[in-house]
Amino acid sequence: MQLFRLTILAVLASAPAGADEGLYPLAAGGDWVAVAHKDSLVAPPDVCVALALGGKVGFRADANYFQIRVMDNSWSLPPNVEGTVTISVGQWKQELDIDDNTANTVNITTTEPDISDLFDAMDKAITMTVTVGKAPPFNVSLAGSTRVTNAFRTCAGMQASPKGSGSNPFK
Repeated sequence: MQLFRLTILAVLASAPAGADEGLYPLAAGGDWVAVAHKDSLVAPPDVCVALALGGKVGFRADANYFQIRVMDNSWSLPPNVEGTVTISVGQWKQELDIDDNTANTVNITTTEPDISDLFDAMDKAITMTVTVGKAPPFNVSLAGSTRVTNAFRTCAGMQASPKGSGSNPFK
């Protein structure tokens, strides 16, 4: 649990700090979890996060950016890493440019439509393959990810997946 909390905190690293701030769970499913960062229980979220529990891949949204983050505690990266991350999910495949990093995390800033397309592909697959630079690719289980990415979409103000996992009593 401590590793999970540290991983979430790493993904939230640039969130504003406040005395009464906190992480609020949104959804959990299979190998995935979504949380929101808020200044208080009644405040709107200022950061939304969806994370594979293995801690290697996370998604982050705030008022300005949508980001994909890939983490590996064995890395010791220098500042200003340049390179790409390739993500493959079923027929969906993108090579994305790294735009920021820490010692053990690379960041890709992207757009809402690109994240939405990735989430739609994830909804139809069981694994995602991630390749960082020239490192060997690794697989991420997508078990439970639809529930979590739908919670992330709601938190971030995105359109929900058309493949929702429940019925709507208002229709």
